[in-house]
Amino acid sequence: MASDLAWLPARAMLAGMARGRFASSDLVSACLAAIAAGDGAVRSFVRLDPAARRVARASDARRARRRPLEGLPVGVKDIIDTAGLGTEYGSRVFPGHVPAHDALAVHRLREAGAVIVGKCATTEFANMHPSAARNPHGLRHTPGGSSSGSAAAVAAGFVPLALGTQTGGSVIRPGSFCGVFAFKSSWGRTETHGVHELGRSLDTVGWFAREAADLEVLAPVLLRGHRRAKAPERPRLVRLATPYDSAATAGMRRACDAFAREAEKAGARVARRRLPAWFAEARDMHRIVISVEASRAFARYAREMPARLSAHLRGFVELGQRNERRYAEALRYGDRARVFLDEAFGEDEAFIVPAAAGEAPRGLAWTGDPVFNGFWSLLRVPCTTSPYATGPGGLPLGVQLVGRFGDDEALLATTAWAARALGISAVRPA
Repeated sequence: MASDLAWLPARAMLAGMARGRFASSDLVSACLAAIAAGDGAVRSFVRLDPAARRVARASDARRARRRPLEGLPVGVKDIIDTAGLGTEYGSRVFPGHVPAHDALAVHRLREAGAVIVGKCATTEFANMHPSAARNPHGLRHTPGGSSSGSAAAVAAGFVPLALGTQTGGSVIRPGSFCGVFAFKSSWGRTETHGVHELGRSLDTVGWFAREAADLEVLAPVLLRGHRRAKAPERPRLVRLATPYDSAATAGMRRACDAFAREAEKAGARVARRRLPAWFAEARDMHRIVISVEASRAFARYAREMPARLSAHLRGFVELGQRNERRYAEALRYGDRARVFLDEAFGEDEAFIVPAAAGEAPRGLAWTGDPVFNGFWSLLRVPCTTSPYATGPGGLPLGVQLVGRFGDDEALLATTAWAARALGISAVRPA
């Protein structure tokens, strides 16, 4: 599906350019060729940037001043503004919309030298109404939501890195379904200015890669107050039981247990604990918060142009309006849960939990159950997923690592340790 050059990891691309083995224009051309050859089936991109080749050539000419991401091809979710390049938010409300300014995250990418290849498909306003994107590992299966196109583009080998966003499960779940590494930042550690609002107290920016170490490539550029984290020699991990574990398939539970055992054999210190029963409310509380904040964000659209919203989104706005009376209660619950979780971490670096209920469901009308994502988004903590196993249907299963709030760099370092120790990398689609 992808050329060898386009399939290279991000670090290998940067190293190859630094050594003069190839140029940015070679990489961008390879990515565009791979997209032309394979995206008719995958549908991960909604539009390509016609300036990408020109930007790559300008990068090639800048050999004396190399920036951190100089010449590196990147995809951007279509919920994130890109100056001069169409951004329609996966909706019918903004047909042909071209922002005048970049989102701050995109601005930082460009300042660091990245080449924006194009815009990746998103669900409608990053909610649950599906995009046209398909799972590269099974075209009749969902790639997840809402960062569906970003995950699929990286999994298919069209770009080495792609930006997504998460308010519920929109980075971690598609990462699991598409068999790639994914990172969702702590709330407040990434810039959301220029990202269309869904739930302002939950919205975060994240990204996808085919190697765990590549997740760290974007961290110095996109994480506020970035601080380098030392790779752990013996990470402390917890195989955490949650009130939702009955929703996971047997294959997913086995994958998480095997991940814990193999990490322990590799030198990690692994404990086993259980979240208290009152965490069973977290999923409902997350839904209250996101529905109320979404209803506020989309109120004008629902009032002035309801026919341009999907039936699902109109219903979600109405749900949020009904949930207004419980909004303060849900926020208080989130505060209580965050305090508990921060104390529960102790010296532990990451919890091991499912990234999704199981393999990507068959069909494109549903993006999958966010049962193992929403409550972590409510808690605002950083999360990663690693493509650890394959389910009975032959599709990827991701294992999620959850870090302490604000300790994003430590979580990324622990994820990279696990990938090296357990030999985990993305599998190229057949």
